[in-house]
Amino acid sequence: MRQRYDDFADWYDVYATRGMGQPVARAAHRLLTRLLGSGQGRPCLDLGCGGGVHVPALAGLGWRVIGVDISARQIALARRRRIAAVVASADRLPIADQSVDAVATIMTTTDFDDLLPVFTEAHRVLRPGGRLVVVAAHPCFGGVFVERDSQGSCVVHAGYRVHQRVEEHPLLGDGIRARVGVVNVPLPVLLNALTGAGLVLRETAEDDGDQPVPDLLALAATRAGCDRPGIR
Repeated sequence: MRQRYDDFADWYDVYATRGMGQPVARAAHRLLTRLLGSGQGRPCLDLGCGGGVHVPALAGLGWRVIGVDISARQIALARRRRIAAVVASADRLPIADQSVDAVATIMTTTDFDDLLPVFTEAHRVLRPGGRLVVVAAHPCFGGVFVERDSQGSCVVHAGYRVHQRVEEHPLLGDGIRARVGVVNVPLPVLLNALTGAGLVLRETAEDDGDQPVPDLLALAATRAGCDRPGIR
């Protein structure tokens, strides 16, 4: 089946690495540094890696990165960058139980129709004490039903409370959301999927931007077990 991002893989790669999405990517990388920390050569799964935009940041923290994405076209871009990456669904990972020390998923939560099976798979592949870090569009201030003014303040329109895929809406803009659609994820849906998968929430953070309200929310959670050295 042809995936949503396949037709826009090249456009999105430019957008995220050199276009308007670059500041968001940099803010996401600072959150990864804060919540994930040093890898010291241990394996980290980049879940929904796309073309590998965030792999250099993970590798720069010392993680040995394995990428997974459902879009074959985006995986082809990642492999062109010599990234170890495979085509697979996030809720059916071709990875052994308890085989990675960390899972990072960056700007993906609004792509998954159902987060619980995704986080359940992350729990399965994590070793005891391993850490999942989620960096996402802020459910309260970065969702599809949020309208920003020129000063960065926002109005949340009707629709925030409903967990739903949105394909057409005046606030989708002209970026990737207008091309592939977006899932509106209320904050309780995000948090309940995390804890419902058996993960233990450890830390939260918002981006360090200069806007009145944040664009990004980051969560760090662990699989229950003894803390592993270097996993914060």
